[in-house]
Amino acid sequence: MLSSFPFDRKRWLLVLIDFCIVVVATKTTQWIILGRYYDIYSSATGASILTMALYMIMIYIFDLYNIRRPFINKRTAIRTALAVSTAGLFAIMIFYSMPQYKYGRGVFLVQMIMVWCLVFGWRCIFNLAFMNREVKRRVLVLGAGNAGAALYKLLNSHDTPYQIVGFLDDDIRKQGVAEGLPAVMGKTDQLVEIAAAEGINTAILAITHHRPPDLIRNILEARLKGINITDMPAVYEDLTGAIPIEHLRYDWLLNADGFNLLSKQLIRKVKRLIDFSVSGLLLAGTVPVMLLTAIAIRFDSPGPIFFKQKRVGQNERIFTIWKFRSMREDAEKSGAAWAGEEDPRITRVGRWIRKLRIDELPQIINVFRGEMSLIGPRPERPEFVHDLEREIPYYAVRHYVAPGITGWAQVKYRYGASIADSLKKLEYDIYYIKNMSLILDTRIMLKTIRVIFFGDGAR
Repeated sequence: MLSSFPFDRKRWLLVLIDFCIVVVATKTTQWIILGRYYDIYSSATGASILTMALYMIMIYIFDLYNIRRPFINKRTAIRTALAVSTAGLFAIMIFYSMPQYKYGRGVFLVQMIMVWCLVFGWRCIFNLAFMNREVKRRVLVLGAGNAGAALYKLLNSHDTPYQIVGFLDDDIRKQGVAEGLPAVMGKTDQLVEIAAAEGINTAILAITHHRPPDLIRNILEARLKGINITDMPAVYEDLTGAIPIEHLRYDWLLNADGFNLLSKQLIRKVKRLIDFSVSGLLLAGTVPVMLLTAIAIRFDSPGPIFFKQKRVGQNERIFTIWKFRSMREDAEKSGAAWAGEEDPRITRVGRWIRKLRIDELPQIINVFRGEMSLIGPRPERPEFVHDLEREIPYYAVRHYVAPGITGWAQVKYRYGASIADSLKKLEYDIYYIKNMSLILDTRIMLKTIRVIFFGDGAR
Protein backbone atom coordinates (compact mmCIF):
# COMPACT_ATOMS: atom_id res chain seq x y z
CA MET A 1 0.00 0.00 0.00
CA LEU A 2 1.14 3.56 -0.68
CA SER A 3 0.36 4.55 2.89
CA SER A 4 2.87 1.98 4.19
CA PHE A 5 5.80 3.93 2.70
CA PRO A 6 8.31 5.03 5.36
CA PHE A 7 8.02 8.63 6.50
CA ASP A 8 11.24 9.90 4.86
CA ARG A 9 10.49 8.17 1.57
CA LYS A 10 7.18 9.98 1.37
CA ARG A 11 8.90 13.32 1.72
CA TRP A 12 11.52 12.44 -0.91
CA LEU A 13 8.76 11.29 -3.25
CA LEU A 14 7.11 14.68 -2.77
CA VAL A 15 10.40 16.41 -3.64
CA LEU A 16 11.00 14.20 -6.70
CA ILE A 17 7.57 14.82 -8.19
CA ASP A 18 7.89 18.55 -7.52
CA PHE A 19 11.15 18.56 -9.47
CA CYS A 20 9.50 16.69 -12.33
CA ILE A 21 6.61 19.18 -12.28
CA VAL A 22 8.99 22.13 -12.63
CA VAL A 23 10.84 20.42 -15.49
CA VAL A 24 7.61 19.55 -17.32
CA ALA A 25 6.10 23.01 -16.75
CA THR A 26 9.22 24.68 -18.15
CA LYS A 27 9.16 22.59 -21.34
CA THR A 28 5.38 22.64 -21.80
CA THR A 29 5.19 26.42 -21.43
CA GLN A 30 7.34 26.90 -24.52
CA TRP A 31 5.04 24.64 -26.51
CA ILE A 32 1.94 26.51 -25.29
CA ILE A 33 3.37 29.95 -26.18
CA LEU A 34 5.13 29.07 -29.44
CA GLY A 35 2.81 26.32 -30.66
CA ARG A 36 5.75 24.04 -31.39
CA TYR A 37 8.48 22.15 -29.54
CA TYR A 38 11.35 24.34 -28.36
CA ASP A 39 14.37 23.10 -26.42
CA ILE A 40 14.46 25.75 -23.70
CA TYR A 41 17.15 23.89 -21.77
CA SER A 42 19.62 24.30 -24.62
CA SER A 43 18.79 27.87 -25.62
CA ALA A 44 18.39 29.26 -22.07
CA THR A 45 20.30 26.82 -19.89
CA GLY A 46 21.26 29.30 -17.19
CA ALA A 47 17.78 30.80 -16.85
CA SER A 48 16.15 27.36 -16.78
CA ILE A 49 18.43 25.97 -14.07
CA LEU A 50 18.11 29.16 -12.02
CA THR A 51 14.31 29.23 -12.07
CA MET A 52 14.08 25.52 -11.28
CA ALA A 53 16.37 25.98 -8.28
CA LEU A 54 14.40 29.00 -7.07
CA TYR A 55 11.08 27.14 -7.29
CA MET A 56 12.42 24.19 -5.27
CA ILE A 57 14.05 26.42 -2.64
CA MET A 58 10.92 28.54 -2.16
CA ILE A 59 8.69 25.47 -1.92
CA TYR A 60 10.93 24.33 0.95
CA ILE A 61 11.07 27.75 2.62
CA PHE A 62 7.28 28.04 2.57
CA ASP A 63 7.01 24.75 4.49
CA LEU A 64 5.39 22.74 1.70
CA TYR A 65 7.41 19.62 2.56
CA ASN A 66 5.96 19.36 6.05
CA ILE A 67 3.96 16.16 5.59
CA ARG A 68 2.76 16.20 9.20
CA ARG A 69 0.05 18.72 8.23
CA PRO A 70 -2.82 18.22 5.75
CA PHE A 71 -2.43 19.70 2.27
CA ILE A 72 -6.02 19.92 1.06
CA ASN A 73 -6.89 23.38 2.37
CA LYS A 74 -6.83 27.05 1.43
CA ARG A 75 -3.68 27.66 3.46
CA THR A 76 -1.66 25.26 1.31
CA ALA A 77 -3.01 26.87 -1.87
CA ILE A 78 -1.95 30.30 -0.59
CA ARG A 79 1.48 29.10 0.54
CA THR A 80 2.04 27.48 -2.86
CA ALA A 81 1.07 30.69 -4.63
CA LEU A 82 3.40 32.70 -2.37
CA ALA A 83 6.27 30.27 -2.95
CA VAL A 84 5.87 30.42 -6.73
CA SER A 85 5.41 34.21 -6.75
CA THR A 86 8.48 34.75 -4.55
CA ALA A 87 10.58 32.50 -6.78
CA GLY A 88 9.33 34.46 -9.78
CA LEU A 89 10.14 37.80 -8.12
CA PHE A 90 13.71 36.74 -7.36
CA ALA A 91 14.12 35.37 -10.88
CA ILE A 92 12.91 38.64 -12.42
CA MET A 93 15.36 40.62 -10.25
CA ILE A 94 18.22 38.38 -11.34
CA PHE A 95 17.18 38.48 -15.00
CA TYR A 96 17.06 42.28 -14.83
CA SER A 97 20.62 42.47 -13.49
CA MET A 98 21.92 39.65 -15.75
CA PRO A 99 20.28 40.02 -19.20
CA GLN A 100 21.89 36.84 -20.50
CA TYR A 101 19.63 34.90 -18.09
CA LYS A 102 16.27 35.84 -19.48
CA TYR A 103 12.83 34.42 -20.28
CA GLY A 104 10.09 36.11 -22.24
CA ARG A 105 7.55 37.72 -19.90
CA GLY A 106 4.62 35.75 -21.33
CA VAL A 107 6.53 32.49 -21.07
CA PHE A 108 7.47 33.17 -17.48
CA LEU A 109 3.93 34.11 -16.42
CA VAL A 110 2.42 30.95 -17.94
CA GLN A 111 5.18 28.87 -16.33
CA MET A 112 4.41 30.30 -12.87
CA ILE A 113 0.68 29.57 -13.23
CA MET A 114 1.40 26.00 -14.34
CA VAL A 115 3.84 25.36 -11.50
CA TRP A 116 1.37 26.69 -8.93
CA CYS A 117 -1.53 24.58 -10.25
CA LEU A 118 0.51 21.39 -10.62
CA VAL A 119 2.34 21.66 -7.27
CA PHE A 120 -0.88 22.31 -5.36
CA GLY A 121 -2.73 19.60 -7.31
CA TRP A 122 0.06 17.11 -6.56
CA ARG A 123 -0.22 17.89 -2.86
CA CYS A 124 -3.95 17.19 -2.94
CA ILE A 125 -3.24 13.81 -4.57
CA PHE A 126 -0.45 13.15 -2.06
CA ASN A 127 -2.80 13.95 0.81
CA LEU A 128 -5.43 11.48 -0.43
CA ALA A 129 -2.95 8.71 -1.27
CA PHE A 130 -0.62 8.85 1.71
CA MET A 131 -1.99 10.81 4.65
CA ASN A 132 -5.54 9.55 5.15
CA ARG A 133 -4.76 5.86 5.64
CA GLU A 134 -1.60 5.96 7.73
CA VAL A 135 -0.67 2.53 9.10
CA LYS A 136 1.18 2.88 12.40
CA ARG A 137 3.76 0.46 13.71
CA ARG A 138 2.53 -1.24 16.87
CA VAL A 139 5.17 -1.26 19.62
CA LEU A 140 5.73 -2.26 23.23
CA VAL A 141 7.49 0.13 25.61
CA LEU A 142 9.96 -1.15 28.20
CA GLY A 143 9.59 1.05 31.27
CA ALA A 144 6.51 2.84 32.59
CA GLY A 145 8.37 5.58 34.47
CA ASN A 146 9.01 9.20 33.55
CA ALA A 147 10.75 8.40 30.26
CA GLY A 148 7.95 6.00 29.30
CA ALA A 149 5.32 8.64 30.09
CA ALA A 150 7.23 11.23 28.05
CA LEU A 151 7.42 8.79 25.15
CA TYR A 152 3.69 8.05 25.35
CA LYS A 153 2.91 11.77 25.30
CA LEU A 154 5.07 12.16 22.20
CA LEU A 155 3.61 9.17 20.34
CA ASN A 156 0.01 9.67 21.38
CA SER A 157 -0.81 11.81 18.35
CA HIS A 158 -1.93 11.25 14.79
CA ASP A 159 1.32 12.39 13.18
CA THR A 160 3.76 9.80 14.55
CA PRO A 161 4.47 6.41 12.94
CA TYR A 162 4.10 4.42 16.21
CA GLN A 163 1.19 3.09 18.25
CA ILE A 164 1.93 2.00 21.82
CA VAL A 165 0.09 -1.24 22.60
CA GLY A 166 1.30 -1.50 26.18
CA PHE A 167 4.15 -1.25 28.66
CA LEU A 168 6.43 -3.81 30.28
CA ASP A 169 7.96 -2.98 33.66
CA ASP A 170 9.70 -5.05 36.34
CA ASP A 171 8.26 -2.92 39.16
CA ILE A 172 5.40 -5.04 40.54
CA ARG A 173 3.67 -1.87 41.77
CA LYS A 174 3.10 -0.84 38.14
CA GLN A 175 1.56 -4.09 36.95
CA GLY A 176 -1.95 -3.83 35.53
CA VAL A 177 -3.21 -0.41 34.52
CA ALA A 178 -0.97 2.65 34.88
CA GLU A 179 -2.77 5.94 35.44
CA GLY A 180 -3.14 7.83 32.15
CA LEU A 181 -1.08 5.24 30.24
CA PRO A 182 -1.79 2.00 28.38
CA ALA A 183 -1.73 -1.14 30.51
CA VAL A 184 1.48 -2.51 31.99
CA MET A 185 1.17 -5.96 30.44
CA GLY A 186 3.95 -7.75 32.26
CA LYS A 187 7.65 -7.80 33.09
CA THR A 188 10.57 -7.35 30.69
CA ASP A 189 11.39 -11.10 30.80
CA GLN A 190 8.00 -11.65 29.12
CA LEU A 191 8.85 -9.44 26.13
CA VAL A 192 9.22 -12.25 23.58
CA GLU A 193 6.05 -14.00 24.74
CA ILE A 194 3.88 -10.86 24.80
CA ALA A 195 5.27 -9.58 21.49
CA ALA A 196 4.42 -12.90 19.81
CA ALA A 197 0.90 -12.91 21.24
CA GLU A 198 0.27 -9.33 20.04
CA GLY A 199 1.97 -9.73 16.66
CA ILE A 200 4.58 -7.07 17.49
CA ASN A 201 8.22 -7.11 16.42
CA THR A 202 9.43 -3.76 17.84
CA ALA A 203 10.00 -2.53 21.40
CA ILE A 204 11.23 0.85 22.61
CA LEU A 205 13.51 0.91 25.64
CA ALA A 206 12.37 3.80 27.85
CA ILE A 207 14.45 2.94 30.92
CA THR A 208 17.05 5.61 30.35
CA HIS A 209 19.04 5.69 33.58
CA HIS A 210 19.46 2.69 35.88
CA ARG A 211 19.56 -0.52 33.83
CA PRO A 212 20.14 -3.60 36.03
CA PRO A 213 21.89 -6.72 34.63
CA ASP A 214 18.60 -8.70 34.48
CA LEU A 215 17.08 -6.05 32.23
CA ILE A 216 20.07 -6.08 29.88
CA ARG A 217 19.89 -9.89 29.71
CA ASN A 218 16.17 -9.81 28.90
CA ILE A 219 16.70 -7.24 26.14
CA LEU A 220 19.59 -9.20 24.63
CA GLU A 221 17.53 -12.39 24.62
CA ALA A 222 14.64 -10.63 22.88
CA ARG A 223 16.93 -9.12 20.28
CA LEU A 224 18.52 -12.48 19.52
CA LYS A 225 15.01 -13.88 18.99
CA GLY A 226 14.16 -11.27 16.36
CA ILE A 227 12.66 -8.38 18.34
CA ASN A 228 13.82 -4.95 17.17
CA ILE A 229 14.90 -2.88 20.18
CA THR A 230 15.01 0.92 19.80
CA ASP A 231 16.20 3.39 22.43
CA MET A 232 13.78 6.09 23.60
CA PRO A 233 16.25 8.97 22.95
CA ALA A 234 16.72 7.76 19.35
CA VAL A 235 12.96 7.76 18.72
CA TYR A 236 12.61 11.17 20.36
CA GLU A 237 15.47 12.58 18.28
CA ASP A 238 14.10 11.15 15.03
CA LEU A 239 10.58 12.53 15.56
CA THR A 240 11.36 15.93 17.07
CA GLY A 241 14.84 16.94 15.93
CA ALA A 242 15.81 17.32 19.59
CA ILE A 243 17.69 15.35 22.25
CA PRO A 244 15.70 14.48 25.44
CA ILE A 245 18.14 15.92 27.98
CA GLU A 246 16.22 14.72 31.05
CA HIS A 247 16.19 11.14 29.79
CA LEU A 248 19.84 10.55 28.92
CA ARG A 249 22.31 8.24 30.63
CA TYR A 250 25.54 9.88 31.78
CA ASP A 251 27.54 8.02 29.12
CA TRP A 252 25.27 8.92 26.21
CA LEU A 253 27.46 11.80 25.01
CA LEU A 254 30.43 9.42 24.91
CA ASN A 255 28.80 6.67 22.86
CA ALA A 256 26.20 8.40 20.67
CA ASP A 257 26.80 8.66 16.94
CA GLY A 258 27.56 12.14 15.71
CA PHE A 259 29.55 15.05 17.12
CA ASN A 260 31.84 14.58 14.11
CA LEU A 261 32.26 18.23 13.21
CA LEU A 262 33.83 18.98 16.57
CA SER A 263 36.81 16.77 15.67
CA LYS A 264 37.12 17.60 11.95
CA GLN A 265 39.32 20.67 11.72
CA LEU A 266 38.99 20.98 7.93
CA ILE A 267 35.20 21.26 8.06
CA ARG A 268 35.41 23.74 10.92
CA LYS A 269 37.80 25.86 8.86
CA VAL A 270 35.44 25.72 5.87
CA LYS A 271 32.58 26.82 8.15
CA ARG A 272 34.69 29.74 9.41
CA LEU A 273 35.61 30.71 5.83
CA ILE A 274 31.90 30.72 4.91
CA ASP A 275 31.08 32.82 7.99
CA PHE A 276 33.80 35.32 7.12
CA SER A 277 32.84 35.62 3.44
CA VAL A 278 29.07 35.75 3.91
CA SER A 279 29.23 38.18 6.84
CA GLY A 280 31.43 40.50 4.76
CA LEU A 281 28.90 40.47 1.93
CA LEU A 282 26.00 40.94 4.35
CA LEU A 283 27.70 43.91 6.00
CA ALA A 284 28.02 45.59 2.61
CA GLY A 285 24.52 44.64 1.45
CA THR A 286 22.59 45.61 4.59
CA VAL A 287 24.04 49.08 5.08
CA PRO A 288 20.88 50.83 3.71
CA VAL A 289 18.62 48.77 6.00
CA MET A 290 20.79 49.48 9.04
CA LEU A 291 20.88 53.21 8.27
CA LEU A 292 17.07 53.38 8.02
CA THR A 293 16.74 51.35 11.24
CA ALA A 294 19.13 53.66 13.08
CA ILE A 295 17.12 56.72 11.98
CA ALA A 296 13.82 55.09 13.03
CA ILE A 297 15.20 54.20 16.49
CA ARG A 298 16.54 57.70 16.99
CA PHE A 299 13.17 59.32 16.28
CA ASP A 300 11.08 56.70 18.11
CA SER A 301 12.48 56.85 21.64
CA PRO A 302 15.30 58.48 23.62
CA GLY A 303 18.47 56.51 24.15
CA PRO A 304 21.35 55.01 22.15
CA ILE A 305 20.79 53.40 18.74
CA PHE A 306 22.81 50.32 19.59
CA PHE A 307 22.51 48.04 22.58
CA LYS A 308 25.56 46.09 23.72
CA GLN A 309 25.65 43.22 26.15
CA LYS A 310 28.10 40.64 27.48
CA ARG A 311 27.47 37.11 26.22
CA VAL A 312 29.13 33.71 26.71
CA GLY A 313 30.80 32.41 23.57
CA GLN A 314 32.75 29.34 22.49
CA ASN A 315 34.78 27.73 25.28
CA GLU A 316 32.93 30.07 27.70
CA ARG A 317 34.82 33.15 26.51
CA ILE A 318 32.97 36.39 27.27
CA PHE A 319 32.44 38.77 24.36
CA THR A 320 30.30 41.84 23.63
CA ILE A 321 27.30 41.40 21.38
CA TRP A 322 25.80 44.30 19.42
CA LYS A 323 22.12 44.74 18.56
CA PHE A 324 19.83 47.55 17.53
CA ARG A 325 18.10 48.81 20.65
CA SER A 326 14.52 47.51 20.74
CA MET A 327 13.66 48.35 24.38
CA ARG A 328 13.38 51.49 26.44
CA GLU A 329 16.66 52.93 27.67
CA ASP A 330 15.78 52.07 31.30
CA ALA A 331 14.66 48.50 30.48
CA GLU A 332 17.06 46.92 32.99
CA LYS A 333 17.24 49.51 35.70
CA SER A 334 16.26 46.75 38.17
CA GLY A 335 18.83 44.26 36.87
CA ALA A 336 19.03 41.54 34.23
CA ALA A 337 15.69 39.98 33.31
CA TRP A 338 14.36 37.54 30.72
CA ALA A 339 12.80 39.20 27.66
CA GLY A 340 9.19 38.21 27.09
CA GLU A 341 7.35 37.84 23.79
CA GLU A 342 4.97 40.72 24.59
CA ASP A 343 7.44 42.53 26.83
CA PRO A 344 6.09 46.01 27.78
CA ARG A 345 9.65 47.37 27.69
CA ILE A 346 9.78 46.95 23.88
CA THR A 347 9.41 50.16 21.87
CA ARG A 348 7.17 50.64 18.81
CA VAL A 349 10.07 50.39 16.36
CA GLY A 350 11.58 47.65 18.51
CA ARG A 351 8.52 45.47 18.03
CA TRP A 352 8.86 45.64 14.26
CA ILE A 353 12.62 45.15 14.06
CA ARG A 354 12.34 42.15 16.39
CA LYS A 355 9.60 40.63 14.28
CA LEU A 356 11.71 41.04 11.12
CA ARG A 357 14.95 40.07 12.96
CA ILE A 358 16.53 43.37 11.92
CA ASP A 359 17.65 43.97 15.52
CA GLU A 360 20.14 41.13 15.07
CA LEU A 361 21.90 42.64 12.01
CA PRO A 362 24.77 44.33 13.95
CA GLN A 363 25.79 40.85 15.11
CA ILE A 364 27.15 40.33 11.62
CA ILE A 365 30.14 42.28 12.96
CA ASN A 366 30.58 39.62 15.68
CA VAL A 367 30.51 36.94 12.97
CA PHE A 368 33.05 38.82 10.85
CA ARG A 369 35.38 39.08 13.88
CA GLY A 370 35.05 35.35 14.64
CA GLU A 371 33.25 35.73 17.97
CA MET A 372 30.09 34.18 16.52
CA SER A 373 28.99 32.06 13.58
CA LEU A 374 26.04 32.58 11.26
CA ILE A 375 24.58 29.30 12.54
CA GLY A 376 24.85 27.99 16.09
CA PRO A 377 23.26 28.07 19.55
CA ARG A 378 22.21 31.54 20.63
CA PRO A 379 24.74 33.07 23.07
CA GLU A 380 23.34 33.60 26.56
CA ARG A 381 24.15 36.21 29.16
CA PRO A 382 26.72 35.33 31.88
CA GLU A 383 24.18 36.24 34.58
CA PHE A 384 21.86 33.50 33.31
CA VAL A 385 24.47 30.90 32.33
CA HIS A 386 25.52 30.30 35.95
CA ASP A 387 21.93 29.45 36.95
CA LEU A 388 21.25 27.43 33.80
CA GLU A 389 24.35 25.26 34.22
CA ARG A 390 23.30 24.53 37.80
CA GLU A 391 19.68 23.73 36.88
CA ILE A 392 20.03 21.97 33.51
CA PRO A 393 22.23 18.91 32.90
CA TYR A 394 24.69 19.12 29.98
CA TYR A 395 24.05 22.85 29.51
CA ALA A 396 27.81 23.51 29.19
CA VAL A 397 27.94 21.31 26.06
CA ARG A 398 26.55 24.17 23.96
CA HIS A 399 29.69 26.21 24.68
CA TYR A 400 31.91 23.82 22.69
CA VAL A 401 30.77 25.43 19.42
CA ALA A 402 30.61 29.04 18.31
CA PRO A 403 27.27 30.72 19.07
CA GLY A 404 25.19 31.86 16.12
CA ILE A 405 22.87 34.61 14.92
CA THR A 406 20.31 31.92 14.16
CA GLY A 407 20.20 28.25 15.04
CA TRP A 408 18.22 25.01 15.15
CA ALA A 409 16.48 25.99 18.39
CA GLN A 410 15.48 29.36 16.93
CA VAL A 411 13.72 27.81 13.93
CA LYS A 412 12.19 24.87 15.81
CA TYR A 413 10.99 26.34 19.10
CA ARG A 414 8.73 29.22 20.05
CA TYR A 415 9.75 32.39 21.84
CA GLY A 416 11.24 31.38 25.20
CA ALA A 417 12.07 33.31 28.35
CA SER A 418 12.50 30.92 31.29
CA ILE A 419 14.63 28.06 32.58
CA ALA A 420 12.01 25.59 31.28
CA ASP A 421 12.27 27.15 27.82
CA SER A 422 16.07 27.05 28.05
CA LEU A 423 15.88 23.33 28.77
CA LYS A 424 13.74 22.79 25.68
CA LYS A 425 16.04 24.91 23.54
CA LEU A 426 19.06 22.99 24.83
CA GLU A 427 17.46 19.80 23.47
CA TYR A 428 17.58 21.37 20.02
CA ASP A 429 21.05 22.86 20.55
CA ILE A 430 22.55 19.48 21.45
CA TYR A 431 20.80 17.92 18.44
CA TYR A 432 22.52 20.57 16.31
CA ILE A 433 25.93 19.95 17.87
CA LYS A 434 25.48 16.18 17.46
CA ASN A 435 24.46 16.49 13.80
CA MET A 436 26.46 19.55 12.73
CA SER A 437 27.08 19.71 9.00
CA LEU A 438 27.09 22.25 6.21
CA ILE A 439 23.88 20.65 4.91
CA LEU A 440 22.15 21.17 8.27
CA ASP A 441 23.41 24.77 8.31
CA THR A 442 21.81 25.29 4.89
CA ARG A 443 18.51 23.88 6.16
CA ILE A 444 18.60 26.22 9.16
CA MET A 445 19.30 29.22 6.94
CA LEU A 446 16.34 28.36 4.70
CA LYS A 447 14.10 27.76 7.72
CA THR A 448 15.21 31.11 9.15
CA ILE A 449 13.94 32.81 6.01
CA ARG A 450 10.62 31.01 6.53
CA VAL A 451 10.52 32.18 10.16
CA ILE A 452 10.93 35.77 8.97
CA PHE A 453 8.15 35.32 6.39
CA PHE A 454 5.62 33.72 8.77
CA GLY A 455 6.78 34.79 12.23
CA ASP A 456 7.21 31.18 13.43
CA GLY A 457 9.91 29.98 15.82
CA ALA A 458 11.75 31.84 18.51
CA ARG A 459 13.32 35.23 18.51
